[in-house]
Amino acid sequence: MNLFHGVLGKMQFYVSHLLLVVTRTALRVSGLMFWVLVYIAALLSAASYIPDFLRLIARRPFTAFFWTSRKIAPHCLMSSSHGQHGYLRSKHSGIRFHYVASGDKGSPLMLLLHGFPENWYSWRYQLDEFSHGYRTVAVDLRGFGSSDSPPDLQDYKIETLLQDVRDLILGLEYSSCVLVGHDWGGTLAWTFSVHHSNMVDRLIVMNAPHPSAFHDYVLSHPSQLFLSRYVFLFQLPILPEILLSMCEFEYIRKPLTDPVLGIQNEKKRLTTEETEAFIYYISQKGALTAPLNYYRNIFGFFPMKAQDVLVPTLLLWGENDAFLEAGMVPEMRQYIHAPFQTEIIPNASHWLQQDQPQVVNSIMRQFLNSDTNTMEQAH
Repeated sequence: MNLFHGVLGKMQFYVSHLLLVVTRTALRVSGLMFWVLVYIAALLSAASYIPDFLRLIARRPFTAFFWTSRKIAPHCLMSSSHGQHGYLRSKHSGIRFHYVASGDKGSPLMLLLHGFPENWYSWRYQLDEFSHGYRTVAVDLRGFGSSDSPPDLQDYKIETLLQDVRDLILGLEYSSCVLVGHDWGGTLAWTFSVHHSNMVDRLIVMNAPHPSAFHDYVLSHPSQLFLSRYVFLFQLPILPEILLSMCEFEYIRKPLTDPVLGIQNEKKRLTTEETEAFIYYISQKGALTAPLNYYRNIFGFFPMKAQDVLVPTLLLWGENDAFLEAGMVPEMRQYIHAPFQTEIIPNASHWLQQDQPQVVNSIMRQFLNSDTNTMEQAH
C-alpha cells in the first residue's frame, strides 16, 4: 500500500509539473499551436486518470460500462416545497429555461446560478431562507436540468452564457439583481458583473475564483493545476462522457457524497434521493455533453481583457474544498474595486451552500443588510 501511494505521489508530481510547462507554453503561442498544446495537456490529464479507470473496471468488470437512464425523476426534484416551478423563454436565443422561484414578485430579485454537475436543487436552502425579502429564483442553466440543451459546441461560449444571464434578469421583469453563483455559476457571476455592472446590485460568489485570479494562481501552483487537470481531460471528445458515466455515474456521485470530497456536514449529507436529483438529468442519453461543453469553451476567455468588478462583493469559500485551494482567495482582492468581504468557512466542502447552509445564509443576510459605505472588509 505504501508503495502504491508512493507511485501515485510521484505520478502527481510529474504530471502536475508537465502540465505546468505545457500550460505556460500554450499561453505564449496562439492559433493551431495553442490547441496542439491544450490537447497534449488533455492527454497527460487522461493518463493521470488511468489508475482510477482501472480501479472501476476491476471493481465491476462486467458492468463498468453499463449505466441506467433514470425513468422517473426523484420526488424532491419535482416538488414545490422550495418554490414554484416555472419556465422562461429567452427572447434573444429562444432557449427555454426552467427555474424555481420563491418570495413575492414585487421584492428585489436574487438570481441563483448553480455549478457542475448540479441544477436548481443545489439552492434549496437559499430558496427557503431568502423567500423573505427577495424574489429568489434558482435557474437551471442551459444544458442542465429541465432547461433546453442546444446541441452545438458554440452554443456554450462564454458570451452566449452571459447573454443568458442578461435575458433571465430582463425576462423575469427586472433591470438588476443580487447575483449569486457557485462553481461554474460563480464563474458566470464574476464575468457578468465585470461586463454588466449596472445589472448587478450585489455579487455573492461561493467557491469559484475570479477568472483572472485563477489564471494568476494556477500558473505558479502546480498542485492546483493537478487538481484542475479534469478541465484538460474534458477537452477530449467522448472519453469524458464515458468516464463520468461508468459504474452508474461514480464520478458524479463520489465528489458529492464521498467523506473527503463531498459534503462535510454529517447532518446535511445527501440522501440517496437527493443524490439522484443530480444524476437524473445527466443520466439521460447524450445529456452529459452539454454540461461538458462549458469546459470545452473555457479557453476562449483566458485571459480576460476586462477584469475589474465594480459592485459590492461577498466571496464565501469552503475551507476543505477538494478541487480549489483556499490559497487563491487573497489573489482576488486586486480585481475588486468596490466593498469586498471574504469569509473562509471551516469544515466546509466545495458544495458550500448545501454543506453549511445556516452559516452561509447568515453571512449572506448580514452582507445584504450592510451599508456598503461602512462595510468592513473581512479576510
